[in-house]
Amino acid sequence: MSLLAQYFVTGIATGSFLILATIGFSLTRQVEGFLNIAHAELLGVSAFITWGLNVLAGWPLLPSAAVAIVVTSVFGLVIARAVYDPIKKLGPAVLLITSVGVAYVIGGGVDAVVGTGIRTLDIPLATTYKFYGLRITNYQLMVIALAALTAVTLALFLNKTSTGLAIRAVAANPELAASRGVDVRKTSRATWLISSGLAGLAGVMLAMIATLSTDIAFHQILKILAVAILAGLGSLYSVILSGLIVGVAMDMSVYWIPAGYRPLIAFAIVIIVLLFRPQGLSGRKAA
Repeated sequence: MSLLAQYFVTGIATGSFLILATIGFSLTRQVEGFLNIAHAELLGVSAFITWGLNVLAGWPLLPSAAVAIVVTSVFGLVIARAVYDPIKKLGPAVLLITSVGVAYVIGGGVDAVVGTGIRTLDIPLATTYKFYGLRITNYQLMVIALAALTAVTLALFLNKTSTGLAIRAVAANPELAASRGVDVRKTSRATWLISSGLAGLAGVMLAMIATLSTDIAFHQILKILAVAILAGLGSLYSVILSGLIVGVAMDMSVYWIPAGYRPLIAFAIVIIVLLFRPQGLSGRKAA
């Protein structure tokens, strides 16, 4: 049972990373009305910017990460303005297909610039802490702490600031929000900056806890989709719960089945839950 408990602890860290990776994706889905598959590639952009500044330029990790998050945030906004906005009137299906193309373009660009191979950040080796026979590293603790801090900060932003309230209004009903004086275009820009910045933060965490290859970001989209689908179209809290459920289930499943089946477990959970609750954990159905 101690091994099962260890997988549970590891699953909390995995779930925390999935929360960071999915919050921005879900925010875009609610405000812009489509599944932005290219969101996962923004994690890769941030991860490799962090790696380039840290390893190639010799920068410390914190400034490397800060620059990566800011650049990724702006990059996401530029893509939205240049690619998605001109075709928004064509509907969510066209936007979804376009986002797949954007994902391949970004992935190909990263391949061309970075090249093949495995890379790691120039940071100290992880320190392992033990308690009650369980092990967790300082980097895993950092992911958990950042996920909690991000969730609390985003919740306060969405509920206590004028921009956050505007984002919630547009997510609920863009036409009604516009009629009440909300600047929908400005709110859309803010949404893209925030969601892309969150992808950038998740990318930094990915660079810290994993070895980097140019296809690692694309592999995250299936897990992000699993968490987002399980959460439904509800609140931030449903994304948090879904991320933890998927992360813990994937890691604890290794106790019984080979680790290569972890993504299968994620979607098996989604299918089982949606059979009994089609609207997802949030309790809200798509319009």
